[in-house]
Amino acid sequence: MARLALGDLLILRVLFFYVFYLYKRRVVHYARILDALWARFIQKLAGERRGVWAMDGIYRPSMDDCLDHQAVMIDSLPVFIWFFTDIDTYGRVNNHYADLLGVPREAIECKCIDDFCPAKDVDACRQSNRDVCESKKTASYDMWILDSRGRGHLMKIIKTPRFDERGNLLHIMCVGLDITDSRDPEIPLIPGEENFQTFIETIDDIVVVGNSEGEIIYANPAASVRLGYTPDELCTMHILDMHPEYVREEAVTLLSEMLRDKRTVCPLPLISKSGRLIPVETRAWPGTWNGIPCIFGISKDLSKEQEALQEFDRFFRMNPAPMVVSRASDRILVNVNEAFLKDLGFSRDEVLGKTSSELGLFIAEEDMHRSAKMLFEYGQIRDVDSKVKAKDGTIHDGLFSGEIIESQGVTYFLTVMIDITERKQAEAERQQTIEALSLALKEIQTLRGIVPICAHCKKIRNDTGYWDQVETYVSRHTQAQFSHGICPECMSALYPDFSHEGLGSLKTECE
Repeated sequence: MARLALGDLLILRVLFFYVFYLYKRRVVHYARILDALWARFIQKLAGERRGVWAMDGIYRPSMDDCLDHQAVMIDSLPVFIWFFTDIDTYGRVNNHYADLLGVPREAIECKCIDDFCPAKDVDACRQSNRDVCESKKTASYDMWILDSRGRGHLMKIIKTPRFDERGNLLHIMCVGLDITDSRDPEIPLIPGEENFQTFIETIDDIVVVGNSEGEIIYANPAASVRLGYTPDELCTMHILDMHPEYVREEAVTLLSEMLRDKRTVCPLPLISKSGRLIPVETRAWPGTWNGIPCIFGISKDLSKEQEALQEFDRFFRMNPAPMVVSRASDRILVNVNEAFLKDLGFSRDEVLGKTSSELGLFIAEEDMHRSAKMLFEYGQIRDVDSKVKAKDGTIHDGLFSGEIIESQGVTYFLTVMIDITERKQAEAERQQTIEALSLALKEIQTLRGIVPICAHCKKIRNDTGYWDQVETYVSRHTQAQFSHGICPECMSALYPDFSHEGLGSLKTECE
């Protein structure tokens, strides 16, 4: 039977580590035993330089053959294997580890760890190398390592230093096992991840993190629930894949504007795995995720808000009172209901996109500015009296109420006008009647009470004690005017010849 090659022993040792970790979780203990076996075989094979055929017909491989065989086997193992030639320089690495870093194997070997690891991880890695070199013993660490997409992997790393006969370091062999999915609750998370999970993974909003290329490297549970994708499926998608295809070009533009602080929200909908459109309001901003540049995105599901908006739209359209929605920033009218068009005589095309000043709606412009100022200060106004002019010039008295509303990150004024023109006219008529009645009442009240009058000449004593003729007194206290005449009795007494009886006697005598 052929003796084991050097590469075979290395692979055997790695597999032992892997099996013992999975089933025993006591890797370091077994590593010590394997280290002893490893040393004995190294000594035994150290003198072999090239292969020979023995008398028994069995080929004895050379050291070069062993190394070639070792390289093939190392690259085929489903574990991460890499070497350090000193505390901060890479030696040999296998393909699995190179894939983790997203760099070709040749680009890693003989390079410094600073070129591939985040600054916060370099110091920890260098210190662990230093520790095993000083102790000259195999050691095991639990450490977070970032892959090329910025996702963190919790690794069980076994480091074994090797020295020559003089005690000089030959290399540090590292074997890594990904234990992220089976980590113990006691193992600490990436700094900040605990708080992140507590908050992000329990909210209903969709949260995704993408790398600088826009590829999703994290999605919270709400994203899976609402979009219908599994977490693994989401991590194979691009951020733009969450939008319907027909809006992705626009999404690129809006995302770019948000990352440059030129826009706060993106109103484009998302699409689920089943093809259902989800109305959302998305915010995005740049940041860092596990030490690499990334894009954070949070999408608020507006399905309930959209249902409420549909109810509001029905109420808005069918309300018998004129209603207007205007943009707060420039006062431009963006929507009016049918009652507004009917009462003021405008068409929809005539008012949308214009301000009330351009339409000449308000008789007093200062009323409009005062109402807008109150809305900004208090968020609402109630029963503000103002006059508006219809298209045909008719003046309408209105009682205005309003509130500030927000939609898709834009602030609007919602204004309702109760037309009180008829009520104002009725109030004016009533006021006129009240004034007329008040004046008549004053006149009546002037002649009420006891009036001192002479029993003989019928003069009336005024407030100053003088006696006035009846007509003078009445004219002074009322608006009545007198015209003088003579009654029949006085005519007979004073002018008998001109009285009716006197004229009758004269006619008889003439006959």
